[in-house]
Amino acid sequence: MLFVLFLITVLPRLQFQGPYLYNGDPVAYFSGAESILENGKYLIDGKTPIWPIGTSLTLIPFMQVTKSLGGSTESGAFWHGVFFIFMAVAFTYLLGKRIFNPATGLIAAILLSLAESPFIHSINSASDPGSLAMLLGAIYLMLLFLDTQSPRDLFLSFFMLGLAFVFRWNYVFFLPLFLVYLVGDRRIWAFHLYPSFWLLGFFGFLAGISIQLITNYSHFGNPFQIGYGQLDYSEQFVFSVFVYLKNILRIVYRMLFTWDFFSPLLAMFGVLAIIGLWKERRRDVFWLLVPWVVLGSLSVVYFGVKPRLLMPIMPAMFLIGAEGVVRAFYALRKSLLSSGVSPRVTVVAFVLMGTILFSPMFVRTLLHAHGHFQEKVTMQKAFRWTGAQLGNTQIKIITQPVYAGQNPDWLRAGWDVWASKRYSGHKIRSLEFPETWENEDQNWVVINQFWFVGRNMRFDNTQEMSQRFDSLKTARGLELKARFDGHSEPLLLKKLNMLSFYPVDFFEYRSEFEVWGPKE
Repeated sequence: MLFVLFLITVLPRLQFQGPYLYNGDPVAYFSGAESILENGKYLIDGKTPIWPIGTSLTLIPFMQVTKSLGGSTESGAFWHGVFFIFMAVAFTYLLGKRIFNPATGLIAAILLSLAESPFIHSINSASDPGSLAMLLGAIYLMLLFLDTQSPRDLFLSFFMLGLAFVFRWNYVFFLPLFLVYLVGDRRIWAFHLYPSFWLLGFFGFLAGISIQLITNYSHFGNPFQIGYGQLDYSEQFVFSVFVYLKNILRIVYRMLFTWDFFSPLLAMFGVLAIIGLWKERRRDVFWLLVPWVVLGSLSVVYFGVKPRLLMPIMPAMFLIGAEGVVRAFYALRKSLLSSGVSPRVTVVAFVLMGTILFSPMFVRTLLHAHGHFQEKVTMQKAFRWTGAQLGNTQIKIITQPVYAGQNPDWLRAGWDVWASKRYSGHKIRSLEFPETWENEDQNWVVINQFWFVGRNMRFDNTQEMSQRFDSLKTARGLELKARFDGHSEPLLLKKLNMLSFYPVDFFEYRSEFEVWGPKE
């Protein structure tokens, strides 16, 4: 079964492989891995990173393998993401099999493999697949320990929980999960039956985070100081009940109505499962999954609701939804058997129904992934070409905020890590901050017309940026130097996508990069 899940996970992603890094975090992780390989130090752009070391460190073997096979080291980023998302998919299956049944585990694993955020962020060197895989492994090994009472399983569980933290800082919120589960489900016998529980758990977690403690000490002289301290977020740590309530409602909305959770379809099956589990008094399920979702939502409630930040709770939601699907199948089978329908026909009919119901969501994932991939490919071409034209000059490039990767925090900290800079070899300025380029008169401009033509709803300042670009173009007498167009989404996917539930699906996603420079 794991081999089948491997094929389901890998095959749809193969069309998106290649040496294409995109935006800030993936480029930073990859640059950190290059620094470790070249200098033996974890630095990014010569500066102390704000990111934990886990993703950069685990990228190294994938970079070396792809290089030894004659490919680009950047191709290792793709295989790194695929490897860890398969680990997450495999642990989801094993969890579903242990908590419910193999069918529930299989369905939940397939949903995780093909959900949009896990899909998109597993074809780049993002940290999310690695941290998710470690969290799921930790939870599975904890449940395994309750059966085996093996010191190895207990140690490895906390070890993987520590590794999850080394991939992404916000996974620290899951530290109380095991305690809440063991106490709530009355598994406190584990503390008494195994006196070394706390000791093994402590040393396992310490071993998991040890590489980060060493890294922190080498950078700051303090193993407990993390890189984000450089950004001075003190002004952002303000208690706001209104903001928190709004974010909670946004999380609920995403869980019920957006494609990452295959909803509202999956939500309906989930309600069916919850009702059945409540009647069966499955306290173990509720004391595991409810704290899992709540703890996984805490950082999102505070820092803002972004789809990929909800990835930690997706397996829990998919397991509940998948259990509802399985229960619906058994209810349908019982009804049809009483009517004289053969079991084989029942299975075929249910599989066909499930495929029809969920295929629009899978199509949405592939369609969005295609758009992101084409943007990466076209963006790289545009900035590489611009950098080649500018040569070794000190001329800087102005671009849209999504490609400049600058915000007030990063500017204050002096961070300048983004794909545009990596591929052009020149410093980048953002249209959003004219104060950074208004006194420079030789800038070139790289823009993607897609964000200006009103075919998307991603940014609320699109019109303002478009007007600023038009003013800049007129004031400096810029002329069009080159144009790079991405491929449109496959027509078949567009047609199938019309069946999905989300209105933004009907917008076309196509890259149209333009390079503008001073008239010669």
